[in-house]
Amino acid sequence: MPTNLPPAWVGWTVAMATGFFTVLTMLPANAETVSGNPGGQIVTFALHVAKLRAADEPVHFDGACDSACTLYLSLPVEQLCVTPRASFGFHLPYGVGARQNAVAANYLLSQYPDWVRQWIEEHGGLSHTLMRMEADEVAMHLPICVEVQA
Repeated sequence: MPTNLPPAWVGWTVAMATGFFTVLTMLPANAETVSGNPGGQIVTFALHVAKLRAADEPVHFDGACDSACTLYLSLPVEQLCVTPRASFGFHLPYGVGARQNAVAANYLLSQYPDWVRQWIEEHGGLSHTLMRMEADEVAMHLPICVEVQA
């Protein structure tokens, strides 16, 4: 690690790396239904999505999936399905610091499939205001769930 980084940055990096390994052991890779998920830390969702991808586990959307939860959309289409109650809320990341938030926003956008990035761009881009993609728009790109597991 470069020595010219501020001590706070080094501490933050070490804390994040420790958190990565902790989350990997805590998050089971099971088929799951997403409903009413407000999001959370991008790192937590990114690790869980990676685990789901590796296990080829399906994800059913049956309600709101907001903020970092939208990273599930980076999974292969074959792993995803939506019900008429599904929706996705997008906004700029916040809470860490301007530089880290910009990195997080770029990461989110880089992970989304083209159709999501295009939808975000058509709706003015990510901002601090939540913008919602409803099920009818999502269903043009993802299959409809045959049966949702509770």
